[in-house]
Amino acid sequence: MSDTDAPRSQPPQDDELRPTGRRNARLGQTVWDMVRSLALVLLAVAVVLLLTWRPQPEAVKVVDPTPVLVQARIEAPYPVLYPADLDAAWRPTSARWAVTEASDPDPAWHVGFVTPADTYAQIGQSASESESYIAQQTGGGEVVSVDGEWQRYEGPGAQGDIERSLVRVVGGVTVVVGGTASWEELQFLADRLSSEALPG
Repeated sequence: MSDTDAPRSQPPQDDELRPTGRRNARLGQTVWDMVRSLALVLLAVAVVLLLTWRPQPEAVKVVDPTPVLVQARIEAPYPVLYPADLDAAWRPTSARWAVTEASDPDPAWHVGFVTPADTYAQIGQSASESESYIAQQTGGGEVVSVDGEWQRYEGPGAQGDIERSLVRVVGGVTVVVGGTASWEELQFLADRLSSEALPG
């Protein structure tokens, strides 16, 4: 083999990567920059969520007052009332037929609603004519006017709202339509009270 046939070593190319054994300072710097940028983005998202977050109202738990109403009508010595022709916007949330501390010894009928305006209205009825029963049902309110057979009571509500009540006593039976609802909504219920109406 002649000298001209011998393999020749190639000179190193300028762009060939060669390990140096040293840490790449720029690589570490780039990772740190990414971490800082991500932290800033997360912080900005947290601030936006904090400023725009609003607590969701609790879902209304609707009950069927029919069984309690039927029992009250069987046991009561007077016609037990329920509002007729209510649409689905009136959501019943409670119903009771029981002796209360204020109505004792007479049982009292109670049904409560969330109104179409998302306020509260309730109907209370008992053979009790005691001042304590009326005070309990009206939240300790006082008479502010008389509208036909109904007396209008107003008092401070438990949540700082005004508690309004329509009260009438006829034939020894006290009926109260009250709550934080407007006078218009309370009168709407009072006008529809019926001894034959059923929920639904």
